[in-house]
Amino acid sequence: MTVDREQWIGFRWQRHGLDGQSSDRSLDDLFALGVQGGRQAGAELSLMQRASKIGGALAVEAIGPDGPLVNLWSVRGAPHAHRITHVDFIRDALAPDASDEGGTRYVAAVDEVAGALRSVVKGRMSKADASRAVADQVSKSLVSWCERCKATHVPDGTFRAAGLQAQVVLGPEERRATTLCPKPRHRQHKVSDARLELVRTYLRVNGPSTKTLLREWLGGAEATVATWSRLDDLVKVQVANKRYELPEELLDAVRKAPKASGVVLVPANDPYLRQVDRSLLVPDSRQRQQIWKALSGPGALLVDGEVAGFWRYRGSEHKLNITTFTDLKPAQRSKAEKNAALVAEANRDDQPKVVWD
Repeated sequence: MTVDREQWIGFRWQRHGLDGQSSDRSLDDLFALGVQGGRQAGAELSLMQRASKIGGALAVEAIGPDGPLVNLWSVRGAPHAHRITHVDFIRDALAPDASDEGGTRYVAAVDEVAGALRSVVKGRMSKADASRAVADQVSKSLVSWCERCKATHVPDGTFRAAGLQAQVVLGPEERRATTLCPKPRHRQHKVSDARLELVRTYLRVNGPSTKTLLREWLGGAEATVATWSRLDDLVKVQVANKRYELPEELLDAVRKAPKASGVVLVPANDPYLRQVDRSLLVPDSRQRQQIWKALSGPGALLVDGEVAGFWRYRGSEHKLNITTFTDLKPAQRSKAEKNAALVAEANRDDQPKVVWD
């Protein structure tokens, strides 16, 4: 079965909450997958492009230890904002498994470090202090000398995975240092099969995809990726001569999706850019190289669902530079300039000067 690329983009545009019609509750699936944070208030900007308020709080202020969204080291060990009611769900969906790299030894290591973290993080404390306290409690085989930190501690990947299992949430930075807080006391959403539900949620948000793309987004998590084979309602679809799979119940929604419309500036790690087949979203290889850089990647200018260029914000100069891949209509340029105000607001700055390249 064939799906037009325009339909695929329209579906993702709507399900990612970029159509201007989103409500707080309609973003549940997106928040289950998480909104990745980063430099220059990345998560806050992603939220502000979708809703003005979340859980009764202004979007720019919605992430914090007390919710309505909390930061967890979840997908790929990176900080992601999730609903405060999803902490148990995300922990279970991404729990280490013997099928992961490192096998049972890795699972045991994460469990031991998680236990130490639960006993150490009783209130807000710096990650550095927590790391030192954990290193004193766990087996010597789990710690090693870190030349960069000039200290002996648990490797960061294991520490972050354990942080999720300990349900430690990230607090606001203090003097540019990460802070940790204990699991919030809040009623949790119950899910009977968290791994399977996460995969189904991924497809509900992103539409046609593949097991390989899921693995790339998760950065491993083989036990969760393996649940793909348990989806018994998948149908094969073709988008722009590329083959994907999709739950049959979503086929009509993809085919009937309204055409994407709007102009937004999203940060480098926005879900719209992360949870996707990059070559399908941006067919031009040179443009892909400009959008997805390993270090210091730019934000993306999205016009009617397409990646129409990229932007960089220089807070010290109160300037936002936009580079376009195609000519924009005057109305589209005007919308982009108005949208730049959200970039500044997310960074607690004044309206920036927009410079077009």
